Amino acid sequence: MNCTRINLIPFLILFFLPIAGKTQGWIGLYQNYQESLQLEAAAERDSQSVRAYAAYAVYRINERYEDSELLLDTLIQLAKSSTWAKAEGVLRNAQGRYYDVQGNMDQALKFYHQAVDTLRLAGADYQDLSTSLVGAGFILLHTGYHQQALETIREGYEYAKRSGQLKNQLVALDFFGDYYYYSAYQQERFDSALHYYVAADSFIDKYNFDSYFRSDNDHGLANVFLRLGQKERSEQYFRKSLEEAEKSGNYGVIYALFFDRAEVLDEQDRHQESLQLKLEAYQYAVASGWIEFASRADWQLYYTYKALGDYENALNYYEQYIVAQDSMKKQQASNRYAALEAQLESKKKEEEITRLQNENLQQTRDFFFWIILVAGLLLGFITILNWRLRKKNKELEQKNKEVLLAQLKGQNLERKRMAVELHDNLNTKIAAIRWQLEAVGPTVGEKAQGILDKTLVLVDDVYEDVRLISHNLMPEKVEAIGLIAALQSLLTQLKQNNKTSFQLLVNTGPDFDFGSLSYHIYNIIMEMINNILKHADADNGWISISEDGDNILLTVSDDGAGFEVGQMTNGYGIRNITSRLENINGKWNIESAPGKGTQFFIEIPKLD
Repeated sequence: MNCTRINLIPFLILFFLPIAGKTQGWIGLYQNYQESLQLEAAAERDSQSVRAYAAYAVYRINERYEDSELLLDTLIQLAKSSTWAKAEGVLRNAQGRYYDVQGNMDQALKFYHQAVDTLRLAGADYQDLSTSLVGAGFILLHTGYHQQALETIREGYEYAKRSGQLKNQLVALDFFGDYYYYSAYQQERFDSALHYYVAADSFIDKYNFDSYFRSDNDHGLANVFLRLGQKERSEQYFRKSLEEAEKSGNYGVIYALFFDRAEVLDEQDRHQESLQLKLEAYQYAVASGWIEFASRADWQLYYTYKALGDYENALNYYEQYIVAQDSMKKQQASNRYAALEAQLESKKKEEEITRLQNENLQQTRDFFFWIILVAGLLLGFITILNWRLRKKNKELEQKNKEVLLAQLKGQNLERKRMAVELHDNLNTKIAAIRWQLEAVGPTVGEKAQGILDKTLVLVDDVYEDVRLISHNLMPEKVEAIGLIAALQSLLTQLKQNNKTSFQLLVNTGPDFDFGSLSYHIYNIIMEMINNILKHADADNGWISISEDGDNILLTVSDDGAGFEVGQMTNGYGIRNITSRLENINGKWNIESAPGKGTQFFIEIPKLD
């Protein structure tokens, strides 16, 4: 199941800040700004005028008025002359919203993060910080950082509850439902999704939100009831959502309603029916005015045309999808987020190193001071100092572990980014090349056909190589189900395809978490299994994982041919194992003899 629907509420109303006054629309918001200029208290007039003008500007930005840039220029001048602590944060949020609406996710993420940093320093109240966090969260969501998006929006939700920001609370509840519903987020926990959609539904009723909100949440309820097998309730909410969406002109919901229903037809291989629904609803994706919606609709049509074997139309929509993705600068936004995280981690390390250096410097000064002042107590002082140095060494060892853990997390993040880039970008382009070559086939002569067939074989080989590299960079099962379950799944597959039978023995606590070491341990065990399959000629293999104090112990053994350890060559597999263990401060030893099988013993320090 693809993620056709994205959280619709934030796109049009999330950034309307709550302003005093009941008049609706941009005229009412501008009137609020004019009224704020009449306030007697200077501090109140200063803060309310910036906030009111920001709300007015954001409304015009959301509606794509041509004067959006001019309004931002005016807001910049207001913020510069303001003494209000949150003025710059409110400005940065409006700038982030401007680029969000334009579809430039790189610049949107930049300004949202600046808004968050500025508003954190400004302190309570938290409604503006909540808005910027939720905005940043949705940009992270659309650039593939799903877990980080969840954490960011969850933080925004907590600040929204503190400040009484109702719209942000509703946006977050609706997102939580989407997160647990759609397969793109690798959850598909429909009961959890239903819980949040029902909570959002009650919230809408309690605070009397309008048709726009109702149509979006009813859409989520229609989807989740369909997946739970409650077709009548699903149809009921589908009709309610469609009626409310038509009433409020919410084209995004109308598009998503039909595309989500078409998606179910695709899963049932009813592609022709799915195509008819998608073509009818495509106009609503375009009419919504959001590049993200149109881009997702292009991808869905590409998928269905491809399933029907209509490669010409599939290629056409795929090309439109690629153009839209490039225009939204998602990759640049992803790179920006990775750089921001790296900068934050680097700053923390520098601060920690400075702290330790200062502590060591102070200890040295104290040492010489007391040596000169209390010469008679030299022996006792040295004893105390040695004790403190040993304690500090333990602290430094712990900090080294933390630095290594941060490096591993950074490596895993980069591996994941590279794996996604190879799989989602490069492989799709290779596939497009193959379709174009296949389309040329019927038009060439016999000699050229032979060359074309060989070229297609080479393209298939490249496709498989890229897919394998992507998998090795970031094994999907380890991330999805954990190290032990992934190993059990791997050994089950090996039992079906190889003469060597492997067994996995695990002796760790029930809640033990391998954390950032999971991928390294998985790849080390994979390398050893390959060595057994290639060289051992074994009937049985055993893998043991256990704990020993601060260490993880791995034993990989077989009953195969064995060899003289002194004559062991430093082959590619051994080099890989040694390199991986050096990266995580691991040690290894080997025992073997001809006809006696082989045992690898590995010791890895715990990090998490």
